[in-house]
Amino acid sequence: MIRSWSVQLCLSAVLLSTATATVKGADVFERHGAMLVKRLAEEGEVLKQLTMNDAARLKPLAATIGSPCLVAKTDEGGYAKLLVAWGLKKGKGTEKPPKVLLIERFVTYRGDRLDLTSAIGKDVMLFPGFGFDLDIGQVVPEGQGADIVFTADGDLVAGDKSKLVTLNGSQLPPADKTATRDPNDHEGVMGEDFTGTWKLNADGRWLGELELKVTDGGKATGSFTSEESKNSYDVTGQTGSVPHNLKLEVFLANTQLAMDGYLWTKDKSQMAGTVTMTGRKFGFVATRVPAEK
Repeated sequence: MIRSWSVQLCLSAVLLSTATATVKGADVFERHGAMLVKRLAEEGEVLKQLTMNDAARLKPLAATIGSPCLVAKTDEGGYAKLLVAWGLKKGKGTEKPPKVLLIERFVTYRGDRLDLTSAIGKDVMLFPGFGFDLDIGQVVPEGQGADIVFTADGDLVAGDKSKLVTLNGSQLPPADKTATRDPNDHEGVMGEDFTGTWKLNADGRWLGELELKVTDGGKATGSFTSEESKNSYDVTGQTGSVPHNLKLEVFLANTQLAMDGYLWTKDKSQMAGTVTMTGRKFGFVATRVPAEK
């Protein structure tokens, strides 16, 4: 466990603690989705070596994230994103503390199915001479399938058959004006008022982020990204018989989840209703994520 290690920060600009990250900062990392990660890994400039000082000069994804973000193409054709930080592990007595690398968070998407993840995790510590296999999410000795390697000199390099790219700030595309519109700038409810990002909790079983775009004709499209697996699933639907009702179908890996939700008509910040799977009905709530400005 990371908590059992005593870690001394060696660079204030690169934080080892994830506990101070806010929900908004975490969302920025999450919103760099599989398709964007793939494009960045394929088109970005190949990184041969990243030192601690080089990393400190990189702009983070958001003001609430202190650590740089990297994307990678793995030796098995997967695509990964990760937040990393450098530090020193306190030694005993006069022993010189060695540099360590902390992988604060990582997500690896399957190359053949970008809607599915092959590994996810957080708080992984690498000592010099060890590497990390992003496809399986495990620390491995150098030369044993590592996608990234923490060298004896304390630098980060890509594995022999992998590709590593640094991000200098967020690479999210410009916000869609329809997604940032204010649903409270008018009376009543229109179909477009469902458009946006929602934090979904369905019976405590299905938790994640629901991205919706609803046209003025009431047609809904989008995606649901599981909080646990980070897998992404297609969503389609249509507004119902009353303006504040929306019916959705979430196409999970082996089944479908039918949602019947109602938007709060006062501030339009909440949605609640029922979800049905294989004939069983459960309740759900969803909270709108404020658009970033």
